[in-house]
Amino acid sequence: MKNLKLLLPLAILYTGLFAVINQFEDSYSKLNNITSEFEFVTMEEVNADALLREDDLNAGPGVPMRYAEKLEVNYNIHDSGTWEETADGGMLWRLGIHSPEAYGMKIFFDSYWLPEGAELYLYSNDNTMSLGPYTHEQNHEDGTFGTPLVKSDLIVVEYYQPSNADGIPQLNIDKIFHAYRDIHNFFGNREDRNCGDNVACNSANAYEDQVNSVIYLSMYQYICSAALINNTAQDLKPYVLTAYHCVEGEANLGAHNNFTFYFNHESSSCSGSSGSYSHSETGSYIRSWGNMNSSDFALLEMDDDPASWWNPYFAGWSRYTSSPSIAAGIHHPGGDPKKINFDNDTASSCSWYGSSTHWCLNWDDGGTAGGSSGSPVFNSDKRIVGQLTGGTGGDCGNGTDYYGKFSKSWSNSTSSSGNLKAWLDPSNSSVYTLDGTYDGNAVVYGCTNSNACNYDPEATNDDGSCTYAQGSCDCNGNPTGNYCNCSYDVDDECNVCGGDGSSCGGSVTLSFGNSDGNSGTIEIYMENDVAVDGFQFVINDLPNYLDLVDVSGGSSAEYSFMVSSSEAGTIIGFSLTSVYIPSGEGVLLNATFENTSTGYDNYELCLSDAIFSDVNAQAIPVTLGGCGTLMFNSYTPGDLNDDGVINVLDVVVLVNIVLGIEDFHPAGDLNSDGIINVLDVVMLVNMILGG
Repeated sequence: MKNLKLLLPLAILYTGLFAVINQFEDSYSKLNNITSEFEFVTMEEVNADALLREDDLNAGPGVPMRYAEKLEVNYNIHDSGTWEETADGGMLWRLGIHSPEAYGMKIFFDSYWLPEGAELYLYSNDNTMSLGPYTHEQNHEDGTFGTPLVKSDLIVVEYYQPSNADGIPQLNIDKIFHAYRDIHNFFGNREDRNCGDNVACNSANAYEDQVNSVIYLSMYQYICSAALINNTAQDLKPYVLTAYHCVEGEANLGAHNNFTFYFNHESSSCSGSSGSYSHSETGSYIRSWGNMNSSDFALLEMDDDPASWWNPYFAGWSRYTSSPSIAAGIHHPGGDPKKINFDNDTASSCSWYGSSTHWCLNWDDGGTAGGSSGSPVFNSDKRIVGQLTGGTGGDCGNGTDYYGKFSKSWSNSTSSSGNLKAWLDPSNSSVYTLDGTYDGNAVVYGCTNSNACNYDPEATNDDGSCTYAQGSCDCNGNPTGNYCNCSYDVDDECNVCGGDGSSCGGSVTLSFGNSDGNSGTIEIYMENDVAVDGFQFVINDLPNYLDLVDVSGGSSAEYSFMVSSSEAGTIIGFSLTSVYIPSGEGVLLNATFENTSTGYDNYELCLSDAIFSDVNAQAIPVTLGGCGTLMFNSYTPGDLNDDGVINVLDVVVLVNIVLGIEDFHPAGDLNSDGIINVLDVVMLVNMILGG
């Protein structure tokens, strides 16, 4: 500490001085009744009206909500503020910062290092809010640190170093954020938006777990919503899902940032309009993202685990490509306390800048607004299926909302920096769904009532599926009531067909199998537990540039079915003899398409309008699987920029793909292993050199 005194003499006081008198319980100066004067600085005034007008002009889908102006400064403990020796032999440094008319302020240190035992505080001069103590535990390898918002336009930065602390601190403030919107409703003037129910309402009770996963996210000048999300290792790693457009320009992929994550910002009552900001963590890395041409996602990893007493829930997810049935969306519209929307419809596949990148829906109850971006949408199984990009309804309007597909984000790129798979499935389990968790143990949804026919002794969370036997059966072929048991078998426990309310007609499941972009062919796969004597269905392609030119092979050819098709995608097949396709599973037929577009090579195919007949000309119930993908190889290997020439420009593009800066391009997979990495770079360089 002797060296510190020599290096950091007391600063000369400026003409504008103020005293801090008995202000804060947890600051060193308060505890020790230090009332001496110290330096303060005043920022240039911020034109809030001009900024609000600018925000109105820029508002729209895919734009995060701005609330603060960034002020570039350079204040450090060497040439700003005031030092003094304390009665216990330590040293105290304080700097007052005044940004007129700010609702709140937060500080960013581009240089931060504290020795063990030292403490840093921030507090408002009006005795309303304090942060700290921050200690050496906040030292980060990149040497930066950021704070949450402090209520006031006049704050004090205070550093205390005891006499026994070893080391010279590094503290330099290079940015101050002036909140020109009362985004935290510090002064109680915010009007509550009709953007859904408060999560304290009874309507949200069934979604308590999912509510506990949603986060209010502050990125320096902007706010969005986000969700804590589970991974297959069940290790409670603090991954957070939000939107790419929320973090774009605020931090770099793979680099450390000082975003603030607020948990449990919610009203304590159904009609309340204020929430708590006491549960927060600052600091994270952006692990992966997909830009606005893709599914607009970003996956962050927080520096620290959220405290267990905050009751954080790591939400589950589904990566199925079929259109999900939507149940709820949870978000922070305009920074409001947490809201929940409801829907009971199936989302439709839609496009943002790229093809079939989003799920579109219209809420039955509630709406979204600025600040809702990045928020999760949950399917009927209470799993995340997307994150919000924006909508057409305006502020809490009734328009269409666009949610980036979780399934698209899952494997959008072969690079770990461009997909969710590498982070959320580290064990490469290839599961399509994962439930959420509080403690790392899997949550098993099912019927928890032991009196129900479908009681699941493994279930830990009741999903409302319990069913109870109705009627009875004398096992002489005489069922009474609606059904005999709860198993829903084709034959009931008395071996009576239909005794449980089902039929003996069997069923068919139709789905996509393997695809081959070289030939434009995709398999149609069928599972049937009853003989099939005829079928009809439609293959739809998005964005509708494909012509169906041939159908062949599979069990329909094996059993000599007459099969016809149209360019529009309709397929019909039937037997002209007494031969039928027996029960079983396998490829029904192969469908071959011709690509009529020069601008698209990646298509989503979906099945619809299926009718299957049994040997008695009775309709068989049909279940359609999820949509499939057919990617045409309409490219020249190595020609990454599609200019017809392979040269060093293509190498630059390929390196950018490896680094995750640009999206996957099949022309870069030169060794055809499904992955783009340095091996492909070497092959491309050898091609250019003639090797």
